[in-house]
Amino acid sequence: MTLSTLFAADALKSAKLLGYETDYKTAISKAKKEHKMVLLVIVQDPCPYCDRLVHKTLVTPCVQRRMKHYVPLIVDKHGKFPKQFKPPFIPISYVVDPDKETITYEIVGALPYKDYIEDLETEVEFRDVE
Repeated sequence: MTLSTLFAADALKSAKLLGYETDYKTAISKAKKEHKMVLLVIVQDPCPYCDRLVHKTLVTPCVQRRMKHYVPLIVDKHGKFPKQFKPPFIPISYVVDPDKETITYEIVGALPYKDYIEDLETEVEFRDVE
């Protein structure tokens, strides 16, 4: 096993590592029941930026604590999820309203964890204003 294989951002392995959902419909249903937004993270393998997002940002305790406010979902770019969410590039994280199934906020790229947290906090502030 090579180092790149060990850290590859395979969506299923990443979901298991992070405790994220892997099925879009399941995540939407759960979010509706829990009155939360879905955090849809789209990755692919191979992708060094996706690896960085998963293994340097999303795994951090600070980011993990903020996931309690969302139903986190991670999918492969070529996986099964609605085509309106097909990204122009990866990695990308979308905050999705489970009732309207629309994107309300997006976080582009493999940000350092502090910047990712700042974006999540901005998303909450933006949502509260609306």
